[in-house]
Amino acid sequence: MHNLPIEPIRGTCMEMCPKSETILREKERLLHILEMVPGTQKCPVADKEKMVKSFSRSAAGKQILNPRDLRPPQVLLKTVNYLLDNILKNNKVPWHITYHFIMDRIRAIRQDLVIQSTSVTLTESICILQPIIRFYAYSAYRLCEEPISNFDPHINQTHLQECLKRLLCLYDEWDNISEFNGKNQNCISLRKVKKVRPMFEALYLILNLGSSTPLLRALNLSKNMRRGIIELAILVSLNYSKNNYVKVGRLIKKLPVLLQAVAMIHLPEVRRRALQTMSVAYNSKNSTFPLELLQKFLLYEDVECTNKDCIYYGVQCKEQNVVFIKSDFDCSKAVVQPTHLRFIDDGFKKRDLSDLILNG
Repeated sequence: MHNLPIEPIRGTCMEMCPKSETILREKERLLHILEMVPGTQKCPVADKEKMVKSFSRSAAGKQILNPRDLRPPQVLLKTVNYLLDNILKNNKVPWHITYHFIMDRIRAIRQDLVIQSTSVTLTESICILQPIIRFYAYSAYRLCEEPISNFDPHINQTHLQECLKRLLCLYDEWDNISEFNGKNQNCISLRKVKKVRPMFEALYLILNLGSSTPLLRALNLSKNMRRGIIELAILVSLNYSKNNYVKVGRLIKKLPVLLQAVAMIHLPEVRRRALQTMSVAYNSKNSTFPLELLQKFLLYEDVECTNKDCIYYGVQCKEQNVVFIKSDFDCSKAVVQPTHLRFIDDGFKKRDLSDLILNG
């Protein structure tokens, strides 16, 4: 992202936003509505308690390494908590606007973290990255039905992958250290890191279904680690690779809700591949397959949604039954856009959203 200085640098800004930036953005009318004093939209006034440093690319002559403009890890963590608690649940603006505000401020947090990387401990980096990753994962589901003008899933996916891979590298580095000393325990206890790690190892698998690299990583984890949620994610990945889509659907419903949400992003591709495979395996004009059973296997919301996808891909449906004919399947059709699923929405309703994203 940037050329790091040779000497370790540690920020000294103890506010979520440097005072110089607050003054500049207020003067230039660059305040976000979520940072303004209520009722001052016509002549924006900064609410200093709500100001959060925005992301800015390095430019010629711009000093991005000034410690006074860099927030130390404890302030970065405080800012993450503010964004993913106070801002995440605000009802002042549509959620896609909330998302873009949080995403921009998270980029600034990551930028500060990278610049100070030589003076930040493993656990400080880990506890900052984990909730950020959960936010990206949740957003991929929450905004999956939005038009591209409101949400770009590719950009979100890129940020999610970058942060997740960085976190896994930190876990690997953590494994290579036999014992942490006191200064490595500033943010969270090692016990908590160990407790939540399986979720992120499983997330790497579910996020990259069909890829051998995450699967090999999971299989190389210790036997004690390779249990529970990771074992379940391994089974999802293996059955996806084997084209056993019925088993994939059953296993997805056993995952924690956040992993279900990430898996749902893959469902349109799973369904497309399943319909294409069945068009070959069940190729016959004289036999049919129950539409209701297909709905259950492929986790469709209802029979109507199942029928809609079949028609889209050229698969014939007659009297609540599917007629699979190899030549009918239209391979040129693009994969449909993901949609929300009731059982996942219900799962999220049972949890406090901020607690889920901040603490898992």
